[in-house]
Amino acid sequence: MTLAEFFQSQLFGIILGGLLTGGFTLLSENIRFNREQKIYLKRKRESLYQMMYELVMRIEHDIRNNKKDILSKSSKDLWNEIQNESIYGKQVTMNYFYKLCEKLDSSFEDETKEMLDKHIENNTKILEFYAHIKKELGIKD
Repeated sequence: MTLAEFFQSQLFGIILGGLLTGGFTLLSENIRFNREQKIYLKRKRESLYQMMYELVMRIEHDIRNNKKDILSKSSKDLWNEIQNESIYGKQVTMNYFYKLCEKLDSSFEDETKEMLDKHIENNTKILEFYAHIKKELGIKD
């Protein structure tokens, strides 16, 4: 069998068809895998950011209940859970979160301000964090 006869044979068609099918299958599986990976990461981030927002609200609640620098057990547990899941968060958002927690924690050390003013200031910071999270996740009002 010559080379010209091979290219015109059924065997060549079968081999070519198998290669094309296998190539397209690998390509489509790779695209599907990448899409599923992005969806998984997005869901993990949504969950993490929800926990982060809940924690800053709890910290503000703990402070409002005059616990000041003493966090409730549920807040500490949530903090530990956030630390475990923090690998899924964007670095910018994680830095924002830690700075916000630090600001909330230190907001009641200065006794010169009125308590209501401190809560308003803290709530403003929390809402800014909320807006940052929504922007990052692409959530529109």
